[in-house]
Amino acid sequence: MNVLDPDERRVTVSGWGRTTHRQCLVRRPLSEEDVVRAVRQAPRLTVRGAGLSYGDAALPERGTLLDMTARRKVLSFDETTGIIVVESGVTLADIVREAMPKGWFPPVLPGTAGVTVGGAIACDVHGKNHPGSGSFGLHVVWLSLLRSDGAVAHLSPGEDADGFWATVGGMGLTGVILRAAIQLQRTQTGWAVRRRTRTHSWDETVELMIALQARQELDPDLHVVAWLDTQASGRRLGRGIVDESRPALITDLPPTVDLMPKPAGGVGRRVARSLPGPGVMFGASIAAATSTRWHLTKSEEKRILPLTTALCPLDQVRSWPAAFGRKGLVQYQLVVPAGAAPTLFQVLATLIGRRMVPALTTLKNLGYGTAGPLSFPIPGMTLAVDLPARWLQNGTSLRAVDAIVADAGGRVYLAKDSVADPELIPRMYPRLEAWRRTRTRLDPDHRLNSALAQRLRLLT
Repeated sequence: MNVLDPDERRVTVSGWGRTTHRQCLVRRPLSEEDVVRAVRQAPRLTVRGAGLSYGDAALPERGTLLDMTARRKVLSFDETTGIIVVESGVTLADIVREAMPKGWFPPVLPGTAGVTVGGAIACDVHGKNHPGSGSFGLHVVWLSLLRSDGAVAHLSPGEDADGFWATVGGMGLTGVILRAAIQLQRTQTGWAVRRRTRTHSWDETVELMIALQARQELDPDLHVVAWLDTQASGRRLGRGIVDESRPALITDLPPTVDLMPKPAGGVGRRVARSLPGPGVMFGASIAAATSTRWHLTKSEEKRILPLTTALCPLDQVRSWPAAFGRKGLVQYQLVVPAGAAPTLFQVLATLIGRRMVPALTTLKNLGYGTAGPLSFPIPGMTLAVDLPARWLQNGTSLRAVDAIVADAGGRVYLAKDSVADPELIPRMYPRLEAWRRTRTRLDPDHRLNSALAQRLRLLT
């Protein structure tokens, strides 16, 4: 019988979508010395934050899983400049609780504030304001990276820029992020002003999104997302609900409303048990839900709601994957270049033609990406669809969609992926070979790994 260290345990883990499970040795270091010791001792290592990547990005193919969630201290916060220095296990929700009462807020928030700073950097997450604010990596002032040889590298856009940008969006495969400095942005209140528009066709939805893209490029505070009804047929397919949100100014609030909402409960990590069998996500239930949502939603000029509620909808439905049953949920997210919106419609038509009507479909605008070779955003539109994993059991069900995306000059989002064709990844990420060279310099023994990296052959 092997004797485990006090910070070790053997458990079964999965991604947020619950499609892939691994039983593995997990180490949850409490101190930086524990992290260094774990890295030096483990022949193969996979780094994990909050575990909110949908697929297998933070799962080991083999080796040790390094859980960084105990490394959760705010090390410093300069209330004059808005620069906050945190350990990599700090979540964006932690930063909101620390900084928002003092008039500061993260410039980029993805669909959940539960992600760790380390995960946000490794996935280079984006929000609904990407055309104006860019992705998370653009707001990282510097980071400390523990290399697999035990040395700590200080990386920034001006100090080992290649190493910095290989780590931003590098899916945790260049080293272990220990801490980072993040530039926050000013906010007057903790509220958002939302305008909601109901559209009646795909063409109307896309036309509105393109018009909003032009405004977003000039306004980093404008957050836009469209929720699509993919059950509708004919010209109504792709009708939707388009939300425009921005941080509320003091003058937007009624005089009786406090500048900051009452603190909500933290983003919980307790996981709801998956529903038995296939859950409640059937073709009929999906069709009824998507159509009903469109019919019951009305356009509205102005609504005041908490800022995190407007920007982080997944935190309101934390049990969403449980509804998909024991096989779990696949989110397939792709981006195509500006002007290629017909490709997105082709993707939807392909899925619907194969009787795979998404349980949830969203559309967002993206602007220019970072220098990160594996960073997802490019200027264009990104479509995300949630599908029951049981529809994709042969592993190749979406290969035709992969080809459509690659032929259009687009790519899939690695942080969400469970099913992409590994043959197409070099076309989708043309700077992959440059990333591999930098990664080899940072991890010459190739000890950092993941199930995603093995499945998509990212390392070779």
